[in-house]
Amino acid sequence: MSWFRVNRGRLEYTGRITRGAFSRWADTSDGRDAIARAARGIRFSLFGRLRSARKRMWRALETASQSRTLADALNNEPTRYMHLLAGLAYADALPRAQVALHRLVLTPRAMIAGRAHAAVSERLGHAPELGELDGALRAFFLQQLVVEMDAALQKASPSVKRPVEAHDGWACVGVSIGTVWVDPMWAGRDGTGHVFLFEFPRAGLARRDRKALEKAIDQMAASVSSLSRLQRAELVRSASYR
Repeated sequence: MSWFRVNRGRLEYTGRITRGAFSRWADTSDGRDAIARAARGIRFSLFGRLRSARKRMWRALETASQSRTLADALNNEPTRYMHLLAGLAYADALPRAQVALHRLVLTPRAMIAGRAHAAVSERLGHAPELGELDGALRAFFLQQLVVEMDAALQKASPSVKRPVEAHDGWACVGVSIGTVWVDPMWAGRDGTGHVFLFEFPRAGLARRDRKALEKAIDQMAASVSSLSRLQRAELVRSASYR
């Protein structure tokens, strides 16, 4: 089960975090180091100090996420994430087109991830409920929130017919993975692909305009695919500074 999902065209928190992502993190070098630090504080455990420390760390994270204050904050994060997407649509350096007098904008996922990580850390990084957690565990949790929201958006497969609401009339009408925008050595899985945001008219789109929007999305995707990696990286830098 994922931490977030798209329900009736809106991104939302499912109400709980699941252990799978924590288990994967616990097997990374950062996770193993954090667990080893916690284990040094355990004098004795029948099943081994490392195993006990790992269980305690998960329980501490799960308990923190279920506290009323933090749970309320997590319920608000999907809305804030989609607001951020809508805000990025105004960066004038990004590829854009007009369909039925409304704007279609392509936004690289690398830009979204960078802005979202910074925003989540600023909002939740000093939450009292997370204060007792190991620093590496806290960093994992904050980063994973963005990863999970991005994953939920991908899983929903937004389209012109099944848009996901963003903010101020904007909606996500497509997610594409694979196109490299920035150096994948530091961007990781967030460094490829892009989302398409469209400024939907209040009255909706006629069938002819929906077809035109789908065609514009295909043309825009083909256009950015024809750019060199250097050109795409420069586009991201230019859009990030504006």
